[in-house]
Amino acid sequence: AILAGCGKKDAAPAAPAPTTSDKAAPAAPPTDRAVKIISIKPEVDALKAGDTVKIALSASYTVPAQGGLIGIVAQDAKGALIVDKLTPVEGGSGTFVGELEFKVPATDRVSVLVPLYAKGEDKSSTVATHQFAVKAK
Repeated sequence: AILAGCGKKDAAPAAPAPTTSDKAAPAAPPTDRAVKIISIKPEVDALKAGDTVKIALSASYTVPAQGGLIGIVAQDAKGALIVDKLTPVEGGSGTFVGELEFKVPATDRVSVLVPLYAKGEDKSSTVATHQFAVKAK
């Protein structure tokens, strides 16, 4: 009887463990979230270094019920941050529209990233990206 009791105690906590700690979960991409760029303006392949540009984009998204944040981030070719902006969104699916204005640095390319964060997360594994080449003035 004692052995059976110990076995039950060991087995019972094993099932709820994954729901109590998200950090221990494997790094498989979550299925309750997604983000995809639908359109981005200006509709050009290249930006000019030194120009001030306004990026306007729309993206479709799905975020867990608790809601979250959608970012727009511009980075240079080395991955250094140019500018970023976060916008809160409600849980569920929808379309996000955002703008980002910045001076184009002297670099090979500018990456525009659109990360999606569920509420309470500080890292995102759900990111849409768009690349612009950069031409020297």
